[in-house]
Amino acid sequence: MGYKLCMAEKPSVAADIAKVIGATQKKQGYYEGNGYLVTWAVGHLVGLAEPEAYGYVSQKDMYVDQKEKAFSELPLMPDAFKLVVIENTKPQFQVIKKLIHREDVDEIINCGDMGAEGHILQWFIRFKAGCDKPVRRFCATSMTEEAIRHAMNHLRAEEEFTNIVRGEYCKKKADWMLGMSMSRAESLKYGANISVGRVQSPTLYFIVKRYLEVLNFKVTNYYTMDASLDENFHVYWKKDTQGAFPTNCKDSENRVLDKMVIDKKIQELLIRGKGRIKEVKEERKKNDRPKLYDITELQRDANKRYGYSASVTLATAQALYETQKVLSYPRTDSRYITEDLKPYMADRIRSIGKFPKYQASADAVLKDGLNIDKKIVDDTKVTDHHALILTEKINGYDFSKLIPTAEEKKKGVTSESMQHILELVMSRMIISFSKPYQYEQTSITVEFDGAENIPFTATGKHCLDKGWKGIEEQLLGKTEKEDSEKEEEQTLPKLSQGQVVTIKDLKNVFKKTTPPKLHTEATLLTSMENAGALLKNGAILKGKGIGTQATRAEIIKTLFTRGYCKNETKGKTNYIVPTAMGLNVIQVLPKELYSPKITADWETKIAKIADGKMREEEFLQEFKMFLKQKVSEVKDAEKKVSFKKEREVKGVCPFCGSPVYSSNKKEGSHTKIMYYCSKEKDADCPFFLANLNYTQGFTQKAMTEIQMKKLIAKGEIVLNCKKKDGSGTYKRKFILEKTEYKGKLKCNIKDGGFV
Repeated sequence: MGYKLCMAEKPSVAADIAKVIGATQKKQGYYEGNGYLVTWAVGHLVGLAEPEAYGYVSQKDMYVDQKEKAFSELPLMPDAFKLVVIENTKPQFQVIKKLIHREDVDEIINCGDMGAEGHILQWFIRFKAGCDKPVRRFCATSMTEEAIRHAMNHLRAEEEFTNIVRGEYCKKKADWMLGMSMSRAESLKYGANISVGRVQSPTLYFIVKRYLEVLNFKVTNYYTMDASLDENFHVYWKKDTQGAFPTNCKDSENRVLDKMVIDKKIQELLIRGKGRIKEVKEERKKNDRPKLYDITELQRDANKRYGYSASVTLATAQALYETQKVLSYPRTDSRYITEDLKPYMADRIRSIGKFPKYQASADAVLKDGLNIDKKIVDDTKVTDHHALILTEKINGYDFSKLIPTAEEKKKGVTSESMQHILELVMSRMIISFSKPYQYEQTSITVEFDGAENIPFTATGKHCLDKGWKGIEEQLLGKTEKEDSEKEEEQTLPKLSQGQVVTIKDLKNVFKKTTPPKLHTEATLLTSMENAGALLKNGAILKGKGIGTQATRAEIIKTLFTRGYCKNETKGKTNYIVPTAMGLNVIQVLPKELYSPKITADWETKIAKIADGKMREEEFLQEFKMFLKQKVSEVKDAEKKVSFKKEREVKGVCPFCGSPVYSSNKKEGSHTKIMYYCSKEKDADCPFFLANLNYTQGFTQKAMTEIQMKKLIAKGEIVLNCKKKDGSGTYKRKFILEKTEYKGKLKCNIKDGGFV
């Protein structure tokens, strides 16, 4: 019997698998032993070829002397797509190819990522390598020894995943055609490097749309009433739904805009001073606990609570899964577990309860009995992966081991982020298995004498059982949203219908309409997830999102990298706003290319291909007709937008508060960087610095760009200076100041002495 070749996604996963199955001999690019060979990919080994591989004009030549030819080739729709080996990973591909074709290798075990992307990457490698040997699928939900051993003992037929590969390949071909064709069309049309993407462009549209809504929002001043009663509670009137006030003093939302009208009514009501309870409605209600995390919900929560970007949360969760092995597979779109996992949940909660912070909550949930029902367990709602849960490794886990690898650090992972994400999942597991939050809600309506068509209302809540909300508050504290919900909360006395009440005080309350909030990564993820068509009742049709759980973080990151959006910090929150470039891109794109509805529709059709319910050819035929039309529209469009490169703001002027920019000037082999205030000339602001050695005599080199930015931001900087006798270094402060030279104000760096 020959060898079985295991092909993992990356070296660390291969090492874990090799250890469990006994392939202990380390070779060049693989492990060997116990009848197994274990190798790995390194990122993308194989991908779709660039346009020049089909004879199209290259990206480089497109802008030089072949603009007309490049335009005439559009849209780019090859008859057959070519796969190429990625240059920088070619050596590892050659290792895999050689192993595949070894005569003593009888079978391939696909140990790649279980997501659609993982399936297609493995298929690309095997196809390009000319693999004709039987393939089986390794399906592990975590990287613990137990999970690996179970997956190796329960290999599945690769044919089960044929449709998933077919759907993902179709998506990649469509994305290639759309991205290459429309990016070239727009770039050639406007003489700028414009990037267009099936998911990228609608996501940018969400950012732009929200930004313009906020920018163009017109504040409306309006007036309401707040009545304080002798019976020690308040009732409120907010808008005129009964036609009590003249139309000319109201807006389209029935808010009263005229203060005097409200003042007059208040005087009338105060004269009479009495009213009666028209209606008392008492309801027993409950809010069920939230579901377990999928990756998008985890990204949202991590952004709201800790300000983590979606990409950092994903990278951190991946580290907890792959390196620490305490978390199940993170790139999941399910918030349910399967029936076979149900018996293990009590032990996982006990393991969490061994940590002091979670002991009381875990004990309480276990004592009440885990609330495991269809909200938690549903095999039909688990596709490739179940919800995010902790593995058996959490039992007695040492938090001091939360140290990221060098590679993980490059992706923004820190010990703190690992602890935060792990604690979120630990808390959510306890919360999801706990009891509902139960309360009694009383709603009343009051009619005052002489104002029967102006009903005042009040709502009171009485908590019966804090349930999961109490646990969440104990473990994670309250969110900003929860704190804001306290407005108009009160405990109502026992009241009865027909009861007479007396006005103690009646106030005119001035209010303003507020604009929608700019997007954060949390709200942007929600928009991407729910990007589908609206139902008749205005609700979002779930499952019509854009992108996938695994790709949304990367899409958002790409928009920042391309300079289409940036962060705008207010308080502790990072809001996302479009740059001038981002605004221009949306302005020149055909509407359909950023339409969330159309993109979500494509996602749905591709999902049907993956489910075997739609033919690839049917989708691509429709897609190609659409693409031809959009390219034609760009070619014929009237050029109205000028793309100018947006200057990067290097800081805020310490003298006048205006933006600071920089420019480069070549002087021989040296590039001189000059920093200047945007109002330097027109407002006679003295701020102007160049990267000269202002600290000569103390330091040997001029300040770096990072140091210059710090100096501009803080007005001072502390540098390490060399002692003249060469015996070591010392710290010295340098201060930015205004100084006068020949009757004019200038910018200078002053020696601030020892620190």
